[in-house]
Amino acid sequence: MNNNISKVIFIFILFLTSLFAQKSKPQYIIRAERADSIIGEFTIELFPLIAPLHSEYFDSLVNINFYDSTAFHRVVPDFVVQGGDPNSKDKPRDTWGEGDSSQATINAEFSGVSHTRGIIGAARDVDINSASSQFYINVADNTSLDWNYTAFGQVLEGMDIVDFIVNVPRDENDNPIEKIEMFITKGGETNSVPLTPVINLPKNEKVGVLALDTLSWTKIEDAVQYHLEISKDENFDSLFYNKPVGYNVFRLPNLDLGNIKYFWRVKADNGGNLSEFSEVSTFYSSIEAPILLYPEMNQDSVSIQPTFSWLPVEGASGYRIQISRSPQFQPQYILFDVDTLTKNEFTPDPLEPARSHYWRVFSLTEQYQGPVSEFRRFVTPAVTNVNSASIIPTKYELKQNYPNPFNPNTLISFDLPQKGNVRIEVFDILGKSVSILLDEIRNAGTYKVNFNAGNLSSGIYYCKLTSDKFSKTIKMLLIK
Repeated sequence: MNNNISKVIFIFILFLTSLFAQKSKPQYIIRAERADSIIGEFTIELFPLIAPLHSEYFDSLVNINFYDSTAFHRVVPDFVVQGGDPNSKDKPRDTWGEGDSSQATINAEFSGVSHTRGIIGAARDVDINSASSQFYINVADNTSLDWNYTAFGQVLEGMDIVDFIVNVPRDENDNPIEKIEMFITKGGETNSVPLTPVINLPKNEKVGVLALDTLSWTKIEDAVQYHLEISKDENFDSLFYNKPVGYNVFRLPNLDLGNIKYFWRVKADNGGNLSEFSEVSTFYSSIEAPILLYPEMNQDSVSIQPTFSWLPVEGASGYRIQISRSPQFQPQYILFDVDTLTKNEFTPDPLEPARSHYWRVFSLTEQYQGPVSEFRRFVTPAVTNVNSASIIPTKYELKQNYPNPFNPNTLISFDLPQKGNVRIEVFDILGKSVSILLDEIRNAGTYKVNFNAGNLSSGIYYCKLTSDKFSKTIKMLLIK
């Protein structure tokens, strides 16, 4: 029979077997010998619930005494002990670790089990589905292997024997100078069910949760991973996150912001059985971060006293702005840090001329500070006198909106040569007023306001600015 076909049939048989196998975790005793002298024994157990194919394959090899007299051919202190290559029985040392191409290979079964000290993993080649009889034992925490190699068991007793093996004299290829053989026999089995985790953080109904915030629950003694489910519906019909994790803490990789309610629960997995799910807990994601409008990124010749503006954030009761001389916003470089803003704009005292500045904005609620916006850099012009007329517009001006056409937001810029009341109003093509963007007294300066036409239909609109004796209208095109 074709060798590839044989491998496929073998793997399929293992898969069918795993479906009907007991969930008890099998144990094995590994005896290490050197020059016919016994070094010692250690006991391992496998994880048939987590890696059924690898567990069944290992068991089938033990049943035929496959591992007996194979060597621990690789010993790397503070990393791993590796063995199980049939070449190490009677072939030259320079072939140890290369494996036998006629062996069946097992598809990867990556899981949330972390490669901590004592965890057993399947050695493989570049192909993630190339694991066969070789295995390794972690003698240190090697989390860089997580989700890259299949973890299928752990050492229960006798790690001191493994530590002895990994520290024996070795050659430049990390091969023990004196051959250390293994002999594996079956031991007992366990069929324990792990305890149910209890959720710790965040507290139920917590608001303002952000990406990178941490979920945590009680650590279950015999658990090797946990199954975490996060959903936007209480029945968990559609899962936002559904993946095993190796620890009893989890840092949220992302969240949909906007005060969205999430439901979550977790259960423990000891490699053979699962606990019941914890009680369901809930939290609400934070409101969104502000979107900055003016000054724009890397904008030059910005007034030394600009009016900063950003889009309003739904659910925000206020805003916090920081203006800094450094993009890292270290405290010693922050020029302004104002958290009492109720409007989505801010005009500071004059900034330093001829230098780069950086700014960002936080959204605030009554209960918490929301996420921060991206930062922007801008450059103030060189002036010799902060009261110089060169930094104050010399005439009234209403500039063409940008972008134009737009959908649904556009910026409208205008200049005021002197203090006065400013009214900016938008009309549709029939002359009906659809929005009043501004109607208040402003100091002389250059300003930008945002127009959001999200509730309007496509078409032509007119923006009219009126201030003292000045009036100007521009035409804008909304395309949805």
